[in-house]
Amino acid sequence: MAMACISATDLTVAFEPAPPVFRALDVHLSAEPVALIGPNGAGKSVLAECLAGICTPQSGSVQHHVQVGFLPQLAAEQQDPRSAAAFLGVESQLAALDRLTAGAGRVDDLAVLDERWTLRQDLEARLAAFQLPPGCLRSPVCALSGGQRTRLHLLKLSSQPDAFLILDEPTNHLDQAGRQWLATWIHQRAAGTLVITHDQTLLMTFTHLLALRNGQLHRHGQGFSEYQQTRTQVIAKAQHDKTHARQTLKEARQQQQTERERHEQRAAKGRAKARRKDMPKVLLDARKDRSEATGGRIARKHQATQDEEQQRMQAAESVLGHNGIFQDSLLAFPLTDPTPISGPVLVLDKVRLPWINNVSPLSEHILSGERWRLRGANGSGKSTLLAAICGAVTPLSGQVHRRGSVLRLDQHLSLLNPEHSALNNFRRLNPGWSDTAYRDRLALLRIRGDQALQPISRLSGGERLKATPACSLMGPKTAQLLLLDEPDNHLDLESQALLADMLRQYRGSLIVVTHSETFAEELKLEGEIMMSGFAKAVFSSAT
Repeated sequence: MAMACISATDLTVAFEPAPPVFRALDVHLSAEPVALIGPNGAGKSVLAECLAGICTPQSGSVQHHVQVGFLPQLAAEQQDPRSAAAFLGVESQLAALDRLTAGAGRVDDLAVLDERWTLRQDLEARLAAFQLPPGCLRSPVCALSGGQRTRLHLLKLSSQPDAFLILDEPTNHLDQAGRQWLATWIHQRAAGTLVITHDQTLLMTFTHLLALRNGQLHRHGQGFSEYQQTRTQVIAKAQHDKTHARQTLKEARQQQQTERERHEQRAAKGRAKARRKDMPKVLLDARKDRSEATGGRIARKHQATQDEEQQRMQAAESVLGHNGIFQDSLLAFPLTDPTPISGPVLVLDKVRLPWINNVSPLSEHILSGERWRLRGANGSGKSTLLAAICGAVTPLSGQVHRRGSVLRLDQHLSLLNPEHSALNNFRRLNPGWSDTAYRDRLALLRIRGDQALQPISRLSGGERLKATPACSLMGPKTAQLLLLDEPDNHLDLESQALLADMLRQYRGSLIVVTHSETFAEELKLEGEIMMSGFAKAVFSSAT
């Protein structure tokens, strides 16, 4: 039996005045890899922080039977000015080693080094195991790419080989090779790992899943494929039950109306005959009583059927709601069509980028309405190229020719003001409508009610990412060229499908950076730009 690593009982977390995020959860984790899934806002990160001992629940207890390490969701986005060596806690030891080997050691250098004479070789071997170059030790952490920062955080956590690790969306900034490496690393660990992820490729590698929805935690032990298949069957049955109940309810109401009209016709004939006074009063009263009783039986019979079908429809809607399936997800998004442009909207003419060692200059023509994928490893210059296309960065050489308007949605959501609400951001970025029109558009992305009025900083990562395309694609005007930098980061599985559906309806030109093959396939991207460079900042100290 696998060793118990974390035991949590009766966990309840609530942020007043909102209802509890979850109530009375029991979680027991052993030394095995487990994936935690669920929709945005379900409380996965809060649960992870409770299990890691960072967040204190309102009630319940958490026991650690081994050391526990934690990777926060936004770890790779922190702008840490320290060197990677300082981040790893080895800067002073490396400096002492350098002085000693150069014959310029200080009095305390031997104590600082503590006989770790192979420290540099050991560090370089560990860096290589985490796909990091040796030169990054002297580079500031903030100069590394997001994927390299993620690997650096994981490298630091690996210094506790016997610790149970909790990783909150570790693939968000990793390239395809990095995601494959991460899956291998997780499943090779003997100490156990809980991974919060929406990455379907990574999820396919897990046998054990925990699904958090509507404050309840469910364990699945047959793998992600079987989980998806079972969930699809449950959703299909609920949709069938809902459709059948709605149709039966309609037919029952029509049948009730028909029988009521026939009954009323017979009753009217009886009343007409009573007015002619050609029947004894006793018989007339008896016929009247029978007529009223018949009318009551008709009403009761059909009401029972209607109540039964109404309950069946509500049960189906509850199942669909619990699985993140809402009626609005079936609606077409009312995107604003950009003003048409004939010919290319973008020409890259022998472009060389700053900070990137390009193997060859970039030359591409992107026509109006074309959909391209921008690929490359972490640090190859994808985000830098997008910045050059929208005019935020000047190329070292070559020309970027743009026609029409360009909008860039980066992975840090810099388009949105975090202190303003989704409604205010929408109004600021796309003026010209009434508040009702803006709120109707936000509601289609499940940003409803008070959520639309909360500061963006208070929304979950997925909710912020859904607000961004709403503010840029669903207002009075839309850009002819849309640049998307890993837009699927932080989005749950349903929201990824929802975003892909929305972007498929966009009639302008697309350039998309994504490391998810599933998301790229759903977007039906046609062209491809491959970045083969690498960041100079990472290697500069090694040369």
